Amino acid sequence: MLRSLWSGVSGLQAHQVALDVESNNIANVNTVGFKYSRASFVDMLSQVKQIATSPYKNGLGGQNDFSVGMGVGVNATTKVFSQGNTQNTDVKTDLAIEGDGFFIISRDRGETKNYTRDGEFLFDAKGNLVTNGGYVVQGWNRPPIDQGSGSTMTDNEFFKVDNTGPLESIQIDPGMVMPARPTSKVTLRANLSAGRHVDDVVNVSALDSTTYTAADGISPKYDSKGNLTQMAEDFGALFNADGDSFALNENQGFWMSYKTSRLVNNVVTTKEPSVLYLNGQKVSFTNDSGLSGTSTLAAAVSAINAVRDKTGIEAYVDNGQLRLENRNEMDGDENTKNIIVTKSGTGAFANFVEGDKDITAFRYRYTKSNDPDSTTGQFKTTEDLRALMQYDANMIKSPGKEYKDSTASVSVTLNRFGMFEISNKDNDDGVTDNLQIMASAYSSGQVSSNILLRDAMRALNTASLIEGGSSVASGKFTHARHATSVDLFDTLGTKHTIRFEFIKSGGKEWTFRAIVPEPAQFIGGSADNPNMFEGGRVSFNNDGSLAGMNPPMLQFDPKNGAESPQRIELNFGKNQTFDGLTSVDKRSETYNIAQNGYNAGDLMDVRFDANGALLGAFSNGKTLALAQVGLANFANSAGLQAEGNNIFSETGNSGEPIIGAANTGRRGGVSGSKLEMSNVDLSRALTQLIVVQRGFQANSKAITTSDQILNTLLSLKQ
Repeated sequence: MLRSLWSGVSGLQAHQVALDVESNNIANVNTVGFKYSRASFVDMLSQVKQIATSPYKNGLGGQNDFSVGMGVGVNATTKVFSQGNTQNTDVKTDLAIEGDGFFIISRDRGETKNYTRDGEFLFDAKGNLVTNGGYVVQGWNRPPIDQGSGSTMTDNEFFKVDNTGPLESIQIDPGMVMPARPTSKVTLRANLSAGRHVDDVVNVSALDSTTYTAADGISPKYDSKGNLTQMAEDFGALFNADGDSFALNENQGFWMSYKTSRLVNNVVTTKEPSVLYLNGQKVSFTNDSGLSGTSTLAAAVSAINAVRDKTGIEAYVDNGQLRLENRNEMDGDENTKNIIVTKSGTGAFANFVEGDKDITAFRYRYTKSNDPDSTTGQFKTTEDLRALMQYDANMIKSPGKEYKDSTASVSVTLNRFGMFEISNKDNDDGVTDNLQIMASAYSSGQVSSNILLRDAMRALNTASLIEGGSSVASGKFTHARHATSVDLFDTLGTKHTIRFEFIKSGGKEWTFRAIVPEPAQFIGGSADNPNMFEGGRVSFNNDGSLAGMNPPMLQFDPKNGAESPQRIELNFGKNQTFDGLTSVDKRSETYNIAQNGYNAGDLMDVRFDANGALLGAFSNGKTLALAQVGLANFANSAGLQAEGNNIFSETGNSGEPIIGAANTGRRGGVSGSKLEMSNVDLSRALTQLIVVQRGFQANSKAITTSDQILNTLLSLKQ
C-alpha cells in the first residue's frame, strides 16, 4: 500500500522537473542562440517477488518474474541542438552559425574557454570582439600589416587568415592603417588592330637631315613635353590620313620627278625613212617635204607625239630644233619616265645617239629587307625615303656640286604633321633654279600600283617649286597607335601614372614605350628623356595570338625617397593564347588594365564573410581579412554543461572540442549581420506542457487513491 503512495510521490516529483524544463524553454523563446531541453523519464528499481524460471524437462513451461515498480524519476535533461531560425539585423558584427558548431569565447585571455551559439558580438574600447557578457571571441588574427606583409601577398591572400596556429583573442585596432603597397605587376588585356583600316592613328615622327649621323641613322628626339618628334619608321606599317593601310608589298612604290626631262637636238631634212627608239618605243616616219608640204621637223614632232601615251614624251619645235619633254606625270613603268634614246636614230633622227638621256624622275621602291639598296632606290623606313628624295632633288638642281646634308640647297623633311615637305632654298649663286615636282604610280607586269601611296605623294605636285619660295608638302603619313594608362604606386604610396603607347612597326609586330611623369625615371630609359622607356616589342602569330614580348619587366625609380629600383612585371598575356594582348582585325581597344599596388588607407568599416573572416574596408578602396572567428564542435554536443548567459562549457561526456574554421570538417558556415534565434517551438512546448500537467494530475490521483485505501484499512481495525 505504501509502495503505491511513494510511486505517486515520485511521479509528482518527476513531472515537476519536466514542468520546470518546459517552463524554462518557453521563458527563452526569444533568447538568441538558446537550445531547448527535454526531461528524460526513467522507471525506478523494481521490487522482485519471484524470479523468472526456464522451462522444465518434464514439460512444464517457464514462468515470468514477479516484480513491482517503485515509481519514476528524471535521470537527465537532454539539450536539443537543432538549427534555430536566423534573423537579419543591422549590426555588421552580428554572426549566426548555420549548421554545427559553437563560437569559442573566453573571459581570461584564452586560459579557459567556453562556447556559445549566441553571435551577438561587438567591439569594446580596445578593439576586442566580445559578447554582451564581456567574453572575448577567440579565433586567429592577421599578423600586423605594418610589418610589410601586405607587400608580398597575392590577391587571394587578402581574403585569407592563417587559421593553422593556436587560438587567440580577436582584437582589431580601431585606428588601423594599411600601409602602401608598391606596384609589382601591371596586367593588360587589349587588342592591337591587324586590319587594313584603323581608327586610332597619329602622325609619323618628324625627320630632319640635321640630326642624321652615319653611325646611328636617325636618333630619337623629343619635344619639351616629352613627345617623340623624330624616329625612322617602317613604311610597311604606315597609314594615310584616313587610317587606310598602305600595305606595301616588296618592290611597290612610286615615281618622283623633280624636273621635266628635256632633250633638244637638230633634225636632218631627208626623204629617207626615219627611225628613233625613245624609252624603248619605236618612232618612225617618212616625209617628202616637197610633196607633203610638211617640214621634216614638223613630221618628226607628229611622229613622236603619236606614241606619247606609251613613252610619256611630247615633242615641240624650239627655234628650229626638236625639243623633247617628259613631265613624268604618267603612271607606269620605266617606259613612260624620263627621256632615254635606247637606240641611235636614222634619217631625220641621225643626230640622236644611243645613250642620250635626261634623267629627272626616280623610282622609289619598298623592301622588307633591313639593308635596303639606296643605289637602286630601295627604302624601308621614312628616313630611307627622305634621304633618297633629298639627295636626288639636289643632284637634279645642282648636278656638279658636291652633296652634303648640312648644305643641301633642296631640303626634304618629314614635318611634325607627318608630311614629306620639300623646300627649294636660295643657294645665293645668282641663278634661280626652280624645280617641278611630279609624283606618279609605278606598275609593271610583276608589281601592281599602290594607289594610296601615290595619292599621298601627289600632294607634292607643283608646276614650279620656286627657289626661295614656299615649300610643298605631301599628304599625311600616320601610324597605328594605341595608348592606355594606369596608376602605379611606390613604397611611399605616391601615385604615378604610367602610359603605354603601342605603335605598329611591321605586319605582325608592334613597338611600345612607357612614360611616367618627371622626376620619376626608368632605369635604362631614354638618354634624353629618362622618364621614358623605349624599345619594347610585341609580336603576334598568324591567328592574332601573342607570340612574344620583350622586355617582361621594367625597373622604376620614383625619385622621391621611395625604394628604388622598383621592379614592375609586365603581364601582357601568355604566348600562344588570347588572354592578354591580341592582334586581330578589329579596332584597337583596351579591355582591362590593372596593377596590384595601392596607397595607404585608414580602416573604415568591417563585416564578416561566410567563412567567419572579419573583412576590413579601408579608405584606399582595399579590403583585407583582419581576423577569422574560430568554431568548435563536439562528439556529443548534448553533453555540454549550460552555464547561463547562453554559455556552455566542456564536460567529460561532451568530448574535447574540435577547433577549426567555418565550412571545414563538420563545422557549419556563418552569416554576417544575422543572429540565430531560439529553437523553441511554442506549439510543441505548450503541447508538452499540457502533457506534463496531465501526468502530474494523474500521479496526484494515485496518491489520493492510496490515501483512501489506507483510511479504509484503518477503519476496519477499529
